[in-house]
This record gives sequence, structure tokens and C-alpha cells, in this order.
Amino acid sequence: MKKVFCLVISVTMMLAMLTGCGAKKDTVTLTIWGDADNQAILEQAFTEINEAFEKEHPDIKLDYQYSGTFDTINVAVQSDSLPDLFWVQGNKSTKMAELARNGYILNLDSYDMDSTRYSQAAIDYATVDGSVYCSYPAFLDYATIYYNKEIFDALQISKPSDFGELVAAVETLAQNGYTPIALGGKGDFDRYWLIQVMAPALCADTMEQISGHGDVDFTSMEKMFDTYREWAEKGYMGKDFTSIDAVGAQLAFTNGEAGMIVDGTWNNQMYRELNFEVGSFAFPDENGTRYAQSGESNYTTYAVAAKTEHPEEAVEYLRFLNSQQAEQIMENYVGSIPSVKDLNIRDDSVKEHSEFDVVGANIYHVLSGVADETGKPQDVFLGEVLPKLMMSEITGKEAVAMIEEEMNKSSVR
Repeated sequence: MKKVFCLVISVTMMLAMLTGCGAKKDTVTLTIWGDADNQAILEQAFTEINEAFEKEHPDIKLDYQYSGTFDTINVAVQSDSLPDLFWVQGNKSTKMAELARNGYILNLDSYDMDSTRYSQAAIDYATVDGSVYCSYPAFLDYATIYYNKEIFDALQISKPSDFGELVAAVETLAQNGYTPIALGGKGDFDRYWLIQVMAPALCADTMEQISGHGDVDFTSMEKMFDTYREWAEKGYMGKDFTSIDAVGAQLAFTNGEAGMIVDGTWNNQMYRELNFEVGSFAFPDENGTRYAQSGESNYTTYAVAAKTEHPEEAVEYLRFLNSQQAEQIMENYVGSIPSVKDLNIRDDSVKEHSEFDVVGANIYHVLSGVADETGKPQDVFLGEVLPKLMMSEITGKEAVAMIEEEMNKSSVR
């Protein structure tokens, strides 16, 4: 009996050990490509976010690399070597839709991603053809106008409350030897920022008609393009702005040579740390309505590669990015404008960015929305129209004719 009892005990202990071993999970490592272009802004936030995730999920380790650029993602697609997760821009470009439609990223519909905290704009950002393909954006970024409060005070310029006051401020700065609005004209997107803030306030009707895929009255857009050309001719963006890039424009502002600069709220941290006080305002129309532009932040929006060997674990990372905990960490470090209601805003400068009346359309997104392989009006707009306007080679009327001609090539129209 003693031998039988010992045998039973031994078998029971062995079964317990085997059961315990079977229940223990192997550690999974996820390779993640973060936003390489914004590493300096995001690194501290993601270091804490990733540490918090690993603490909550001890069986998942993260190999987080700042390797996510359009070029590296394109190469990885072509070589079938996408990482488990990577940074995407949602509907801000056509890239995520292309990846989704060609089966490169995981459809998240069966994973029941919780969208209850998010706006319809955030849900639309993550959606392609009715299905969700990335984590939801929790922040809004847009191009705004930063201004040097010391220069404004010295010249007795008030923060513009409507477009007429903005024009008056521009003229006063020019008359007193300042560059009114620092702008880079060298690269496509360098010269674009001023038009991005102008468009919702000055040609919302035209953009709405383009998005509606019907007949379009280009009158207000033509007038806006003429204003852009006029300001370039008068040197309001700097005498040599066509030869400098965005960094050069930022230097002109931070060195006190310019009264204003058009830049994104994503660069807010840089302007908070200057040795003079900086304010900001959303571009106003003639009636004083202040316009942001649609632009959900892509700081926390990631997709899962369709061929990942660890889809469940990868989706857990997306869920964590969409948690209040992770989003508050991001807000603490970056100071973006929350589009969810349960985050504490970092400081007064973020509150100032929140002082807009309407989230207007983004002109580049509007033109991208009527593009296909045969007609790409957004490319004509960036690569041909804006350079020719700033060099006074075309008028506003000729500019809209170029865009309309390219739109008519597209089957989307």
C-alpha cells in the first residue's frame, strides 16, 4: 500500500508539472516599425508606452524600431518582409487603402476593436471599404499660425480675429522690415502649408463641391490662388523663400526675423521652448470663423501585417495604443490636441490650439479623394500649380484650369 501510495503521489506531481508546463506561454517578440521622421518628437512617449505594455503583457516583448517610412514600407511590401506592426497614416494618404485592398495588412473586424471613445472622423480614418485596418487616432493635428507676441506687442498688432485683420497684420509687419509669414518654398510640402490653412477659410464651397463629385464652381479657389501669388510677389513669405525649406523658415521665425510662421501643431513643443513668447491662432475667414483642417494625428495609428505569425498579440498592442493609459502618456510628452474627452490637456498652448470654430477640409485630402491612376489632381496641385503660382508663372484662373483638367482624367469624377 505504501508503494502504491507513493506511486500515486509521484504520478500526481508529474501530471501537475506537465499541466503547469502546458499552461505556460512562450514569450512572443513583435517587431514594430515606428515613425522614423518623427522619432525626436515621439521617442520618449513610446519608450514609456512600450514599457507599460510589456509590464501588462509579460509574455510579449517588443522590438520597436524607428524604421517606418514610405520608402521602407514600399521595399518591405515588394520583398515580402513587412514587420509584425508598422506605422500608417490612415486615410491621410492612399497608402493604407492600397495595402488593405492588396491583402498586405490584417482586417481587424473580427477583433472587435472598441470605437466607443472615438469620433466618426477617427473611425473613418481607420476604415477602408467599410472595414477597420489600424488603431484609432486619439489626437487632432492641423496646420496653424504661430506668431511672435513680442513683435506683435511692439507694433501694436492684435491677434487677428478675421481675415481682414490678418491682411492688415501682414502689411504692418512688412512695412516694419519683418517677414510677415515665414514659409519654405523649396519642397512640395514646404510651400503647401500656407495653402492648407487658407483653403478651409477661403474656398470651403469649392472643396465641398469637389468632394461631392458634381459640378464645381472654382471661383473662390481661384481667388485664393491669386492671394497666394500676390503675397509671394510682395515678399510676404520672405524675399528668398523659394530657395529655403521648412527648417529655414523655422529658423527665420525662431531668430526673430519673421512675425508669423505656418506650422503644424505637431511641432508645438519646439515653439514652447523659445526665448520669446509664442502665441497661435487658427486661420480666420472674413466673418471671423476660425478653421482647423481635418487631420487626425497618426502618432498612435498602427497596422498589423497580414502575414504576421502573432496576430492576437499584435492586436493586443493596437488595443493598448487605444487605451486611455497609452494616450495620456502620449499627451504628457507631445502635447497634441486630444480628440477623445478623457485625457488631461498638457498645457495652455494646447488649449490655444483648441480655439477653433470649424474643422474644415484639407485641400490635399480633397483632391486625393477624386484621384485614381489616370488622374492625380493632388500631384498636379503640389508639384506644378503651387511652384508656378509662387514664381508668378500662372494666375489663379490658370491654376484651377490645371487642376480641373487633371480631375477630368480621373474615372472617380
